[in-house]
Amino acid sequence: MTISIADIKAWLNAKSELFTHMSGFCVTRREVIRVNLAFFIMIVGAAVSQVSLLAAFACVPLAGYQIYKLNQEDDDNWLKDEERLAEEGGKQ
Repeated sequence: MTISIADIKAWLNAKSELFTHMSGFCVTRREVIRVNLAFFIMIVGAAVSQVSLLAAFACVPLAGYQIYKLNQEDDDNWLKDEERLAEEGGKQ
């Protein structure tokens, strides 16, 4: 059995049942991975800051890049709900 890139993309873009149930809105597996990876990188950066300041500074752009990609992936993600609700409230 071979796994294609299309299969991986389909799995990543599928709804995460657990996180959707916990948060109350639709969350994809890709979003869950990106958010958890960003937090993990920040924790690693805090831990290595005691040893190497250069390594700690390297973790900051890595975590920022994950958040940037999360925001760029689609316009209808849960991080932009507050902005969308504010726009809808202003229109009425």
